[in-house]
Amino acid sequence: MPVARPVAPPLRSTSQNCGMDEGLAPVAATLSLLQAHRLLEVALDRRLLAATGLSLSAAEVMVRLGAVSGGRAGMLDLVEATCLTRSGVSRIVDRLERRQLALRRISSEDRRLTFVELTDTGRDLMWELLASLQVAVEEAFARFLSDADISSLADKLDKLVAGIRGAEQAAPLPSLRGGGGPRAKGVAVG
Repeated sequence: MPVARPVAPPLRSTSQNCGMDEGLAPVAATLSLLQAHRLLEVALDRRLLAATGLSLSAAEVMVRLGAVSGGRAGMLDLVEATCLTRSGVSRIVDRLERRQLALRRISSEDRRLTFVELTDTGRDLMWELLASLQVAVEEAFARFLSDADISSLADKLDKLVAGIRGAEQAAPLPSLRGGGGPRAKGVAVG
């Protein structure tokens, strides 16, 4: 006798909820968020590559470095801020170093820690990146929402990020960290 399979969620015609019924609203919202993320990432990446020769991820690292006090951040701080893997951030910093836009510095107090800082050329390009990013965000995202929508969305996304990070700290998600490497054991690495 065949095993009964669960019935697929009923499809609805609205694109707002990915065609799912109201009981699956959180799943529909998550799928919409993922779709928007992917579309936005592709659009911004394409525009930034054309304008500056840098990827969205590299631009994000540079803008985040430019925003921190002293223009210098630890590698792990960049991993946390960008949600990229350690190796991803390391490869981006390698490319920035080759273009003489950033420098790595080993901490004089704890040689296990590595800091990244923008060079003068990197700081100049960071301002160009910020201007290009502002135009790209307007073209790919902001023009579809009111200022109030953007403010509300930012508040909701901040709340979501804080909730996920809080849950992650309570029960780390190895897939987000690239496994149970040294950091999971409390070893400082940079």
